[in-house]
Amino acid sequence: MKNLNINQSSISRFFTAMLCMMLALPVLAQEDELKDLPGFIDFGDLSSVYGEPKISINISGTMLQFVGLMSGDSNPETAKMFSALKGIRVFGYNIDADPGVAREKFSEVKSSLKSNGWEPVVQVNEENEQVLIYMKLNGSVMDGMTVMTVDDEEVMFINIIGQLDPSQLGKVMDGLDIDIDGAMGLD
Repeated sequence: MKNLNINQSSISRFFTAMLCMMLALPVLAQEDELKDLPGFIDFGDLSSVYGEPKISINISGTMLQFVGLMSGDSNPETAKMFSALKGIRVFGYNIDADPGVAREKFSEVKSSLKSNGWEPVVQVNEENEQVLIYMKLNGSVMDGMTVMTVDDEEVMFINIIGQLDPSQLGKVMDGLDIDIDGAMGLD
């Protein structure tokens, strides 16, 4: 039998790697769980170009129901709204070093939205900035909403999955402390 040379550093690295994998599995499972829903949009991954996102939020339906339960006593309307959602995903990257890749991804996602029956609600096309809001409608029910912004410094993708009354969008964003007006340059 061979004598294995295992030191404390190797053991520590092994357990750190295992912990990281175990923590990543629920996020991957959440994403897989959401992919088949009509309100889901795949934004791709820009981290190979820009590094880790400066903003990354990935909230599953289970967590949204938990938020709804916590606010149930104080605000039943907010509780009902959160319980109807299946997921919220937000990704933002600093792109000032090379905005070209982000602008290409922005155009790809925009084309995908159009070809998959998403309805444009807001489109702002300035010289160096674009803002798009699309809704996925199923009759009179909204199955999802996507907000995308890009300028020379950052790109932001927001995807709200699940049934949502458009008039309640502000309440969802306020509840998650997301400044949608700031993201769209409306401050």
